[in-house]
Amino acid sequence: MNETEAREEINIEEIMQDIRQQILAKKDLARPGRKPIVSLSGKRLSPEFYEHLYQASLVYDQTDVKLYVTPVNVPLIGGLLQRIRQMLHELVVYYVNKQAAEQIQFNAHILRAVSLLAQELEAEDQ
Repeated sequence: MNETEAREEINIEEIMQDIRQQILAKKDLARPGRKPIVSLSGKRLSPEFYEHLYQASLVYDQTDVKLYVTPVNVPLIGGLLQRIRQMLHELVVYYVNKQAAEQIQFNAHILRAVSLLAQELEAEDQ
């Protein structure tokens, strides 16, 4: 067997698809009862399409905003100012996280719709 035949037998894209599926399966184990959000294989659409679906499925639900308040170094009233700033930041983070939760749902629906569309296109070729 020459070097060209050896390269043809090893399909790197199939290996990468298997690795991606395993990574997504581990991510989905943290959310039992959910089926995988995307399909990562097909013949009709380019590997780059499936790579983008994979990348999107890794981050579609990562939108939480953390509280970060810098310290106030003002004598006498610094503690009061710090507490007021913290309360205002907590309020902002609360509403931003509420909006982020809705954005996560939207992201999941769009990602799933694109994946289903890809599956439909792949099924037409068979």
